Amino acid sequence: MKMFEQTGEFKPDSLIAGNEFPILTEGIGLKAGYGLLRRGTLIMKGSNKAGYAAGTVAQAAAGEGESAATADMEMKVFGILTDDFDTGTDKAADNIPATAYQTGMFNRAAVIVAGEDGTVENYEDDMKQVGLYLRSIRNYE
Repeated sequence: MKMFEQTGEFKPDSLIAGNEFPILTEGIGLKAGYGLLRRGTLIMKGSNKAGYAAGTVAQAAAGEGESAATADMEMKVFGILTDDFDTGTDKAADNIPATAYQTGMFNRAAVIVAGEDGTVENYEDDMKQVGLYLRSIRNYE
């Protein structure tokens, strides 16, 4: 064993913007088939209890038989991914276990929302209701 050998590297990503508010995590099953979801992605919990990237539109069946129809699924803010998670490409696969920050203070510029029109500001009020707060911080890289 070499006493002064460098075995890893730490590079802060500025996702967490402060510790004035407690940081709590919780597990969720991400819906399979949405590819790689990056650390910092805002996660919404669908009415089917699965997690989706904010800005993703998911369909839910409503009714039965001939009157059955699909509609956009109702979703609520769940948290912000703690790590990168690969959900693969097969939408029929089982949900992918993941962890998300459920409370804390986060860098507005580091939170990821899917879709071309999606911005974190569209979700900010709902995020505050569950204990996720945003701050604008200066990046010193």
